[in-house]
Amino acid sequence: MRLTLGVACFCLPQSAQAGLRVCNGSVDLVNVAIGYETEDGLRTEGWWTITSNACSQILQEPLGNARYYLHVADGFGESRLGGDITLCIREEKFVLYDGDQCWQRGLIEADFFQIETEGAPDWTVLLSYD
Repeated sequence: MRLTLGVACFCLPQSAQAGLRVCNGSVDLVNVAIGYETEDGLRTEGWWTITSNACSQILQEPLGNARYYLHVADGFGESRLGGDITLCIREEKFVLYDGDQCWQRGLIEADFFQIETEGAPDWTVLLSYD
């Protein structure tokens, strides 16, 4: 039986470090990739490995976009979170621009889940099993 992750998002108090933080409330290790708009186009990058009941600061600066995208995979590379958008990734650490034509560019297509930050400078995503 395949397990899925649910996502809960909440703003942190202003005293917290600004940026995007992902917390893994599941019992499994997860690998996270992110996508977001930049002046140079849509950027995807990964990987951040987050152990069970731990958090990782994915983006260190105040958030400038209202929308970010997350791809979450288990330790075997299997996607653990359905997505709103398909973007490109690699198995090894990566930074890519333009999320289309993955196969033609020798990349992997992956589903990314949309995160709405409501314009907040900091945001935390909690990953947990439904």
